[in-house]
Amino acid sequence: MEPKLVNVVQEVDNTFLLIFGISAALLIGITIAMIWFVVRYSRKRNPNPATFHGNFWAEVVWIVVPTLLVLGMFYSGWHSYRALRDAPEGAIPVKVLARMWSWSFEYENGKKSPVLVVPVGKAVRLDLTSSDVLHGFYAPAFRLKIDTVPGMTTHGWFRADKPGEYVIFCSVYCGLQHTKMLSSITAVSQEEYDAFLAEKSALAPGAASPGKILLDAKGCLGCHSLDGSPGVGPSLKGVWGGKATLVTPGKKEINVTYDAKTLTMMIMGPRQGVVKGFEPSMPAYAGQISAEELQQILDFLEHGDKPDESASASSPAAGRALADAQGCLGCHSSDGSELAGPSFKDMYGAKSTAKDKAVVNRAFLDAVLRDPSGRLGRSSSMPPFPALTEEERAALAAYLESLSAHAAHADMPGMDHGAHK
Repeated sequence: MEPKLVNVVQEVDNTFLLIFGISAALLIGITIAMIWFVVRYSRKRNPNPATFHGNFWAEVVWIVVPTLLVLGMFYSGWHSYRALRDAPEGAIPVKVLARMWSWSFEYENGKKSPVLVVPVGKAVRLDLTSSDVLHGFYAPAFRLKIDTVPGMTTHGWFRADKPGEYVIFCSVYCGLQHTKMLSSITAVSQEEYDAFLAEKSALAPGAASPGKILLDAKGCLGCHSLDGSPGVGPSLKGVWGGKATLVTPGKKEINVTYDAKTLTMMIMGPRQGVVKGFEPSMPAYAGQISAEELQQILDFLEHGDKPDESASASSPAAGRALADAQGCLGCHSSDGSELAGPSFKDMYGAKSTAKDKAVVNRAFLDAVLRDPSGRLGRSSSMPPFPALTEEERAALAAYLESLSAHAAHADMPGMDHGAHK
């Protein structure tokens, strides 16, 4: 813990309480004065109202006092603003990228995650930007509300003083899926944080299984460890077949066995209760995880790592996790429904929406990821993804191919139809 650091939460709360207190005092004072004037100077008491010609001291009071009050509120607000913006030396830097409609967090060692994991008691500096439109990083538990602006980096910092999970919202309406742009700040011990940074990303070569990839992409591993160590939630090590006690909303305790049915209930909801000894902070994933993805997670929890083809970094499962982490699934569905962009279902191997009607294959996909508007031949709200590696682009192609009935002939010679050079 670093007790000498300014407590931003306390500074903001002090400013709020000052303004609220002044406003409440003025409301009460004006109301009492109004009632007194109504009674004291009623028409019955004063049938012939007196004429007033002014009062020098009254005019001084109602000019000087409001001026001092406003200056006091300004000073307090400016002080709390400076406390938020001036990160202390040695603060842990984290890059925050907002896009429609997800958050991505990058740490000093290059590791990325969809949730923000931080050590308890350490200052964390946020460097925020957006890849598409204006978003707002809003973490109410830490009084953070910072705009993320395309082409510009904004800053803020905070310190989590106790372990827990704290929700992150987008405070600016940014499009169709604005309400789903949710993430969290997970505060853990220094040991857990070091272990998190040392973990290989689920999108890297050697990731063990699709289920583990999905657990990482969905932010589950920010709260649940795989090695038995305690966290915000119970460890997932050996969870399959294990016993647990759930506390219902009525404070009744029930014993359950972690089988497919119970784990599905705990992941998807509605839940019968909360695991005893833990807070009810886990969101239900109904509507966010497909039946196929749920089965992959259950397979991982039952059997652990499986060194098969699906575990490769260029597999469809890795592509699905990457598409989720990069925010692609906020604009493109996988079930044929239309969102901001065309659905990924049956896209691969079919004619594209580009001006030249090119077939969607690997060459076309690579060109669109590098320069969407240039390859499509028209303006597009899709941001470019020049930082994706060759392996990551291959994973995305494999994922799209797995969703398509047209994929068999997509990469045949002559099917690139003038792919963008």
